[in-house]
Amino acid sequence: MEMIDVLAICGSVREGSLNRALLHAAQDLADDPFRVEVWDDHSLIPRVDGTRGRPFPEAVGALRDRVSVADVLLLVTPEFNRSIPGVLKDIVDWLAILAPPRPLAGKPVMLMSASPNRFGGVFAQLHLADALRRVGAEVLTDFDVAVGFAHRHIDDGGILVGEEPRRDIAQLWRRVLPLVGEGKRAVPA
Repeated sequence: MEMIDVLAICGSVREGSLNRALLHAAQDLADDPFRVEVWDDHSLIPRVDGTRGRPFPEAVGALRDRVSVADVLLLVTPEFNRSIPGVLKDIVDWLAILAPPRPLAGKPVMLMSASPNRFGGVFAQLHLADALRRVGAEVLTDFDVAVGFAHRHIDDGGILVGEEPRRDIAQLWRRVLPLVGEGKRAVPA
């Protein structure tokens, strides 16, 4: 089977964050044919302020191009006030601008979140899914992971060690494979 290119972006910029641990666990647990690349250049992405547009800032153009060629986008989000953090909102807003290439149009997107509360960031996932659907992304809502009480599942080194969330992530990759693997989809430009 052909390699499935997954681009993973975490909405947390904080070192040692629960969601970064979740993202790295997802990367580690992805077996062939998945190849998970973590995009981590948050500091290069400017705030969306309504005055910026085409031509895109160089880093924004590069991210839009990279998302366009990925087979799947994996977004891992913390939950702030039952929504997504501003850094992730800026990324989504830049990707949502309707200019070629339209990186989110038809793009399969998986969501993950981790939170110290019992809900695991599901409210942030709901907001993120809504924003993504409005610009034509195909949010794979049956293929998400939300880790509640995440601080109990991550060791002092920032490694996700909890057996249940690791099992959920491994199962997620197996479950999503038939959906995104066979005859990889052509994403409209």
